[in-house]
Amino acid sequence: MQSTLKNSKNIISKILSNGGIAILPTDTIYSLSCITSNTNSLKQILKIKGRDAAQGIPVLVPSIDYFNVYAQNINNNIEKIIKTFMPGPLTLILNKKPGVSDLISGPSNTIALRIPDNSDLINIMNKIKSGITGTSANLSGKIHSLDNYKIIKDLGTKVDIFVFGNYKVKNKKPSTILDVTSDKMKIIREGAIKKADIDNINF
Repeated sequence: MQSTLKNSKNIISKILSNGGIAILPTDTIYSLSCITSNTNSLKQILKIKGRDAAQGIPVLVPSIDYFNVYAQNINNNIEKIIKTFMPGPLTLILNKKPGVSDLISGPSNTIALRIPDNSDLINIMNKIKSGITGTSANLSGKIHSLDNYKIIKDLGTKVDIFVFGNYKVKNKKPSTILDVTSDKMKIIREGAIKKADIDNINF
């Protein structure tokens, strides 16, 4: 039987809790994921991707409560953005809390957080009581893909489990990245959510 998030929640949770690496479908693109508290797993994520540690690693969380676990200085405007667009394809760059691994933040004091619009993935994160890395499942320098066979060719032997997603739209866009570390918000990457959508929020 082909592994899916729905039929493999227990095994995925066990693999992640034990420091394993998983390729998981999200509401946007495939994610290369591990638990955020395991330093060796975070190093392995960077090694698998061939990613420079200075770039940091984005994190998926199951609820707004977890923003206060990983980030600080979350004001009313930031909360309104979270409640407006999440769960969904918006990643926020925030000031990280001391104690968040430098492997996640890179040399900066920031962290990228998002709540994915996928109830099974949220259920898994709640089960393991942790956020997970949400970096795209591709080698650094390559464009992300939803083609299962391309991902297997590049990464299949380097992870503990590859969970197939039901991607009906093959040109799925990654999340929009919004920097909210200062009063002047800045879009770093426009993806599934457009600038106009963010500009229309009444603060």
